[in-house]
Amino acid sequence: MQLSLSYICDSWPVIQNTYKRLEPYCDMGLHMDFMDGSFVPRLGCHPEAIDEARKHFAQHIDVHAMITCNNPAWEAILASSADVIYAHYESFHSEQQCVDFLSRDPRLKLAFKPFHTIAQIDDICDRLNVDNFLLMAYNPGIKVQNSFYDLNTLTDTQRYVTIDGGVTYETYKRFEDHDNIRLIAGSKIIFNEHYKQNIQKLTNGPYISAIES
Repeated sequence: MQLSLSYICDSWPVIQNTYKRLEPYCDMGLHMDFMDGSFVPRLGCHPEAIDEARKHFAQHIDVHAMITCNNPAWEAILASSADVIYAHYESFHSEQQCVDFLSRDPRLKLAFKPFHTIAQIDDICDRLNVDNFLLMAYNPGIKVQNSFYDLNTLTDTQRYVTIDGGVTYETYKRFEDHDNIRLIAGSKIIFNEHYKQNIQKLTNGPYISAIES
């Protein structure tokens, strides 16, 4: 299992410190959201941040592009050093357009808004020959809502799955031995008022700043 820190959940120094602090204990990644204010109702970071993060600390970067399929930002995203890039199934006008788009770069995979069951997502991935998908557990832009999925059902799929939204320490413990799972670590598991205690739980030891150590 990989634990990928959500880039938009805190400041750059805190994200970098957290990554370095957890790196000896977890298979770490950095999760970067790109949003255009149209496909989803908020804005994200700029594509140039991908290579900046790579230069300073991130060994693995997964990108979640919550933008329309014809957005000009795609050129910069595809030119970046990202390891995997998720494009939204719902952003395409047809499945053929989706297939054509994914063929542009082997790093391109599919993301899904929480409008589909996991069985439906598996069927779509079968049709489009996709072996790796991102599952949004929440609708973007809505602060108070419950997860749309029973994450236990993910053990039924053989695909690589990234769980984005609602990841708690209990989710982490449930999937820590699953090689085909990536968890996006955000405000429910790390970046909240219990930050130091959260780091202690994930490292099984006292909190020490990676910058200070």
